[in-house]
Amino acid sequence: MERNIRINWPGITAEARRRRESRGMTQRHLAALAKVSRSTLSRFENNSGDVQLSSALRVLSVLDMIDRKQEGSLLLRRSEGGNFSASFAPNFGPGGAMEAKVFANESELREFLTRMDVTNSQTAEVLSDLNQGNVGRVPNVSVGLGELQEIWPTQFGQKQ
Repeated sequence: MERNIRINWPGITAEARRRRESRGMTQRHLAALAKVSRSTLSRFENNSGDVQLSSALRVLSVLDMIDRKQEGSLLLRRSEGGNFSASFAPNFGPGGAMEAKVFANESELREFLTRMDVTNSQTAEVLSDLNQGNVGRVPNVSVGLGELQEIWPTQFGQKQ
């Protein structure tokens, strides 16, 4: 276990307050969204008194300061032209139209699946499905919000 960790807590709380204010949120509103009391949020922002880590994490999560993993499935298609596309269907959370990431060939798709931490056996299985029926699915994929926003910016881009 790493024992030489230093957290810049005043920097974190200052950034949290800046984000709250830039979004036009009151402490009461943010506290309600984070499911903490307003007094807990005040202690958090002012670095005064103790705040449970779980409460701090809920506040930081509402302010998009934590890159939580999103669980879901990769939905893959093979077009008649030989291109491949991948969409991400979250198990929970944002719905709506899914955005497709297009790959020119199987090699690019394989690189992408490796980046998504898809196992070799899952890759072999989904490629077999694509060759047989032009569609495939990889269940139980975990992707961080930053990566979702990078790969599928329209579907998972910053919400204002």
